[in-house]
Amino acid sequence: MSELLVISQNYKKEADRILLESNLVEDLSRFGGVIFTGAYAGNVMMHGDIDLVVVRDIPYTKDEIFNVMRELYIKDYFRSYFISGDWDDPRKGAEFPIGHYLGLKLKIGDERWKFDIWFVGRNDYEDRQKDFQIKNAIVTPEQKKTILYFKKYRNDNKLSISGFHIYDAVLNKNCKTVEDLISVYPIS
Repeated sequence: MSELLVISQNYKKEADRILLESNLVEDLSRFGGVIFTGAYAGNVMMHGDIDLVVVRDIPYTKDEIFNVMRELYIKDYFRSYFISGDWDDPRKGAEFPIGHYLGLKLKIGDERWKFDIWFVGRNDYEDRQKDFQIKNAIVTPEQKKTILYFKKYRNDNKLSISGFHIYDAVLNKNCKTVEDLISVYPIS
């Protein structure tokens, strides 16, 4: 088994342990259906980053998100808590969902773990299924290796290319080399 697959499996095991110990999924389940996306869902983790979407039929209000934040904060498991209802990132609606964002951070050993949680209404989630492509795609072993290689390259070189763009490059644009990736998503 390749070194990158072993690294990815180790991150996934640690993520599973953290999720179990923190009770995060159970806590979030009280507010809607919890769906994993990104690297955790696709089993292509190369650092401590877990993406979740909490979905229900109607959109969430700011008051509800404050209640979720309060409940998680009182449990005192995570180190940092972030909330944003009107994130002004230009990727919102393209790369990021329309909804409310809650971020949690935790440090274990030398690794910083980040939990990105989006609270969205069912219509927005269903409209954005293509954006959750790593969760819904059938990823071949070769594509998985390429995704992990690109993520390692990104991490080693401190590049600002998102996992979303790496998945798109491999799964939709058939990128197989770093040169292919950079030709599709130029890195400055």
